[in-house]
Amino acid sequence: MRTSVRILSLCFLAALPVIRAEIIDVRTSELPWAVVNAGYRSLIETGLDARCPDGDVEVSLHEGSLPRGLEIRGGYILGTPKEIGRFSFSVRAVNRCSSAVKAFELIVTGKPVLRVSPEELTCEYRAGEPGPAPLNVRVSGSWPDLQYSMRIDAPWLTGKVRAGATPATGSGLASDSVSLEIDPKNLAPGTYRTSVRFSTWLGANAPSVALTLKVVAAE
Repeated sequence: MRTSVRILSLCFLAALPVIRAEIIDVRTSELPWAVVNAGYRSLIETGLDARCPDGDVEVSLHEGSLPRGLEIRGGYILGTPKEIGRFSFSVRAVNRCSSAVKAFELIVTGKPVLRVSPEELTCEYRAGEPGPAPLNVRVSGSWPDLQYSMRIDAPWLTGKVRAGATPATGSGLASDSVSLEIDPKNLAPGTYRTSVRFSTWLGANAPSVALTLKVVAAE
């Protein structure tokens, strides 16, 4: 009787589905956008679990096609794209233990365009009074999640960015915000003008915000 029970138990276990975790994991979730006729290099990041410590993973194109001018080499998508569009494809990561396939979309477009609003700001400060409230600038662009930099030359002006990049795809925000703070306590009465310049890598433009500060003598 005991033997029969054991045989039935083994048969029951053999019938259960086997759940297998992936040994190789393609960790890259999205690819950064590319600029047509500009150099591009993006890593396809992969990972291994403890069952296969061999780190030699080869990544290759599985299905679909890359933009003309790009290739997969050494775990990177690299080259200079020669055409604009949305390109869907999948990559295959493989080593001596296992393999994994993951789908991607790569967008190739023109150079990113930054937009700032407003383009002009004015402020008045009376000597001896508390400093003026911060001035707000909105930064948006033709690309999502587009990192940008800001240049301020006036020693009495500083800027604080919220994210330092345009909102990502799916974000409920339309723009990033920059807070401009004025420290006029050491300024003599008069009119001061400066500009805040914004730029991004390979950007088609470099917009600026003109700022005029009027310092009035104490009464």
